Amino acid sequence: MRWGKLNKYSYLSRGIKPGSVFTYLGETFECTQCSNRKVCHNTLNIGFSYRILKMTEGESVYCMLRGEKVFLYEVSPEPIVLLAPRGRVKEGAIMEIKLDDAFCKTDCERLGECPVLFNVLIADRKVRVLERLEDFNCSEKKLSLVRVEILD
Repeated sequence: MRWGKLNKYSYLSRGIKPGSVFTYLGETFECTQCSNRKVCHNTLNIGFSYRILKMTEGESVYCMLRGEKVFLYEVSPEPIVLLAPRGRVKEGAIMEIKLDDAFCKTDCERLGECPVLFNVLIADRKVRVLERLEDFNCSEKKLSLVRVEILD
């Protein structure tokens, strides 16, 4: 995973409005053949959402996938929802997500609505708790859903 405190950049179609949000789904075959691949894909993480901040003054490049010129945009990761032990959850707190916090049984009846995947994807990363959303009814542990921003 490649997270950092700085915003990210990616080539996108002209006319995308600042404030728009997209979820990065990965690259296609056309992308693997492109000389600009690293700019589009190397700073984004599959499954995470990003907010468009602005189109930069950089030059445009031709995109084989879209069949048109694309432009460099500055984007920033959107906050994500994680599971956290109830006792550790305070708004504004900085905490490290441990893989131990990502525990699930494959036969759990709430697996389909459980955001534990994000806990796994950002294990050993520091996050800032933006908001405690609600308690999460888990048969294994006392948990809360929290909205966080990734710090490193």
